[in-house]
Amino acid sequence: MILMSNNNKNLILYRRFRIKSGKKEEFKELLSANMRAMEHKIAFVSAVFSDDIDNPNEVTLFEIWKGTKESWLAELPKPYRNTYENKLVDLIDERIISYLIPMNEWRTNLSNKKVN
Repeated sequence: MILMSNNNKNLILYRRFRIKSGKKEEFKELLSANMRAMEHKIAFVSAVFSDDIDNPNEVTLFEIWKGTKESWLAELPKPYRNTYENKLVDLIDERIISYLIPMNEWRTNLSNKKVN
């Protein structure tokens, strides 16, 4: 087991989207373009995009960033984000965003601290 302190200031964003009927492919294209723009940011660690098995119009995005909620929110005014946000309103019915601080991890090396 690895016990994790947040000394290295990792932030997890858990986003859940309910996509409008018939808009899933367009949503995926928009999200992919946005992620391609973000993945080169120094603070970006990783992301996983997942379909909900039981709800075909719902997807999740699990992102890990270096920094804090405040430092991540400072990135929002970027031009590529404005394009994404403006188009997103036509594609989704609902979006839930949770900002999380990692407390523990298994089979990852985010904290680089191993506890026996």
